[in-house]
Amino acid sequence: MISLINSQKLWLKLQRRFLQYFAISLKQPQWLLMFAFSRIQIIRFLVLHLTKKPIKMNFLKENSVFTDLDSDRVVKALKSDGLHLGITIPPHLLKEILDFARTATYYGNGDLQFPFSLANRRVQELKSGKNFRIGYNFKPASQCMAIRKLAEDRKLWEIAAKYFGSQPMLACTQLWWTFVNDAPAEGRAQGFYQFHYDLEDYACVKFMFYLTDVDSLGGPHVCVKGSHRNKKLSHQLSLLREREDSEIKEYYGDKNIATICDRAGVGFAEDPSCFHKGILPQRSDRLILEFKFTLNNYGIIL
Repeated sequence: MISLINSQKLWLKLQRRFLQYFAISLKQPQWLLMFAFSRIQIIRFLVLHLTKKPIKMNFLKENSVFTDLDSDRVVKALKSDGLHLGITIPPHLLKEILDFARTATYYGNGDLQFPFSLANRRVQELKSGKNFRIGYNFKPASQCMAIRKLAEDRKLWEIAAKYFGSQPMLACTQLWWTFVNDAPAEGRAQGFYQFHYDLEDYACVKFMFYLTDVDSLGGPHVCVKGSHRNKKLSHQLSLLREREDSEIKEYYGDKNIATICDRAGVGFAEDPSCFHKGILPQRSDRLILEFKFTLNNYGIIL
């Protein structure tokens, strides 16, 4: 039964994404190779170790705003669990980021045709005929000095470099809202709220910070610890990256499923090749700030 459901999901996904994937592949054939083969753990391991680049950090300031953060401890947790919790933005930077977030321009469901601000979101939804479940700001580091400071923070770069064993690059920075919404998730958004893993590159680490308080009803992020290194072979070889909760629990166990609730300003580091998902917020809108480090920058946000 699960196999039939997965086959139907794969067919619908291919129908929805084929033209997009085809267009990207024409421009970035190396992305297609990565997308096809980085799902296989041994290939990721081999590529990472065969393409190491010298680590250079001389373009960064010596001081970090994360004064209490032990980069070696974070890397150890990433290697074992794919997850490290409790990275806190200093209060003065958090305030500056929140001030920016209140007036920033976002794009409804990630579509550049539908810009809106928080103040006129409802008006823009009516104009576009769309229900904005998610609102993205794709380049906040170029608009907010506090976000830029975090994007250039030495410890975040050091963690990525130590985790990769190679020179990282900051592939993207983004802010995104997930709004309380009774309408069912459609298209791409459906996958966000199912367990899935990302194919960003052969090596990737994301730093994600809650900018709103997140409890069990506030849209917490959920990560399956250790699933980046002990992924079931059928999960690696399948073209479908989304999985039902029951399948994840049966193979990886409840004890490895971490539901992350915390206050505004607190974040975590995650290897997105772990199975993970978002839970739809039911009581309050959720805002997240993300920094994504990879080995290569394909110039693509999916």
